[in-house]
Amino acid sequence: MIQIGRYRLGFVPVSVIIVFIVLSGCAIAAAFQQTRPEWSMPLSHKIIINEGMALLATLVYGIFAHFAIAIINILKK
Repeated sequence: MIQIGRYRLGFVPVSVIIVFIVLSGCAIAAAFQQTRPEWSMPLSHKIIINEGMALLATLVYGIFAHFAIAIINILKK
């Protein structure tokens, strides 16, 4: 458990934050790599699309991680 000020974060919230940061970096790198002058889509649109996919993947990861922790806690009792 990590404590920042008066806030305490467990394993799942910290791992979701780390997954989001990593996926955001990958999304921006992929957008820069996909940009070509001959294509009509601007860089900002590609970054927005890739960040949306990173947010969706982070949401799905967070949901599965919270359900996994809930199931583990139920099985321990």
